[in-house]
Amino acid sequence: MTAAQVTVTGGRIEGHNSPDGKVRWFLGIPYAAPPVGDLRWRPPQPVKPWTGVRLTLRYGPSAPQPHVAANSLYHGGEREFSEDCLYLNVWTGPRGEQPRPVLVWLHFGAFQFGSASNPLYDGTVLARDGATVVSVNFRLSRLGFFAHPALSAESDHGVSGNYGMLDQLAALRWVQDNVEAFGGDPTRVTVAGVSAGGHSVHNLRASDLAAGLIHRAIAQSGPGVAPVLDGPSHAANPQSLSAAEQAGTEIADLLGARTAAQLRAVPPETLAAVSLPRAKGAWCSDSRPGPSTSTHVVDAAYPVVDGHVLRESPLTAYQSGRALDVPMIVGNVGNERSGSRYLACLRDYHDHVRRTYGVHAARLLELYPASSDAEVPAASRALESDRIFVWSSWTAARLQARRGNSPLWHYNFLRRPPIPPDSDLIEKSYAAAFHGADVPYLFGTYGVRDWPWTDADRTLGRQLRAAWLSFLATGDPSVQGPVSWPQFSEHTPSTLVWDLPSPHIADVPYRDRMAAFDEFNQLAAMPEPLSHVE
Repeated sequence: MTAAQVTVTGGRIEGHNSPDGKVRWFLGIPYAAPPVGDLRWRPPQPVKPWTGVRLTLRYGPSAPQPHVAANSLYHGGEREFSEDCLYLNVWTGPRGEQPRPVLVWLHFGAFQFGSASNPLYDGTVLARDGATVVSVNFRLSRLGFFAHPALSAESDHGVSGNYGMLDQLAALRWVQDNVEAFGGDPTRVTVAGVSAGGHSVHNLRASDLAAGLIHRAIAQSGPGVAPVLDGPSHAANPQSLSAAEQAGTEIADLLGARTAAQLRAVPPETLAAVSLPRAKGAWCSDSRPGPSTSTHVVDAAYPVVDGHVLRESPLTAYQSGRALDVPMIVGNVGNERSGSRYLACLRDYHDHVRRTYGVHAARLLELYPASSDAEVPAASRALESDRIFVWSSWTAARLQARRGNSPLWHYNFLRRPPIPPDSDLIEKSYAAAFHGADVPYLFGTYGVRDWPWTDADRTLGRQLRAAWLSFLATGDPSVQGPVSWPQFSEHTPSTLVWDLPSPHIADVPYRDRMAAFDEFNQLAAMPEPLSHVE
């Protein structure tokens, strides 16, 4: 491989050319100063310039994060972790090509784990097919979304907690300033991501600070379009600043830290290890050390409706029509429950549903029934995944169709990747079209999983990539895509099903379940469709 050099903010960098000269890639490019020491819990600061040529031949460190089991679908292979984590990666075509559409990719991980170095996100295939791909690290968990009154007092805006989101915005500004040097078109930037990355897409569309940085959006299995919580946080819901500061105060008290300086002196591992007493619960999670307390609910840090970075939640931004008005693709996989926590016994399940859903509990227990302990994991997973992932995407689609001017396309990815029967994956027995199953098809990174991929899988991946690339280039997945994909309409809602033997248009499923969550979340239901897709 030969060297490839580009000048970016900070100085000159050197990456790789592929042997055939069709792809250049640059790994571990700093897009902001290291957020360490006094810069912990501050907005990202400008890159520190360097002299000479900086080698960008390997990924930068991932953000500090909790352990994920190596035999989980959600283990990203990360090996190096550091607070100094604000790096991004670029894959693009040969020098001198016409400006390419840009894909900025935000990774999964519930804002607690994951990174841009996950090999599933290698942008080589998409770059070979015509895109410039940028994948982004950002601060996670308590280093990325920790709020505290002492930190808010330091801020010019009187807020704290959205440092990871500010990192994403800084990366998007870096793209505007630098992507032309890689052959990318700064007027055709699509922000996209899966799971927490999809949640981030919704958040960015709701932020005034993203104006001019995003021209299209793709939210794959993205939660976050949900009411704001004024109590304990959850990956499905944004939290209020007061609730986030309250949780931060409780954590600081347990650490014996009263000031911002004392908090910044706490080692990352100590900060991550503190558990709030109110976080204990019956929820389980297969991909993390367990049995899990419900740290996924009240003991972690998530995006905050702070009045500055997020003036309002994505839900209210979509409802009001104030969300950034750009074309969008939104959808889910067939089995989002593989990314959800679960309960293990019938008593806990019934108690949770009655306590959480009140007068709506009986209806939800009808829709997600369990009559024995053995049935509870599947039922509780289905309930959680529909609430967190499916209702969010369905609601974003409906509200954009109702309030926005830009078009939207909805999809369901139902292909079950070919996990071998002898696999030791934790999620094997219930994976199916698992949470994130569409990612290797989009990136063409089948080799990351040693599974018996078929020619039909590869054909489906090429079709999916062609639709996404058409959207990146034109704002419409049908213009250069493989199928005629109608825009989502309020009166004739349809979805594109990505499955074998071929993609096809169908009616949107699970209307009864979605209607139950509409009632719970006090959202006006969509009118009955004028016609159904046959």
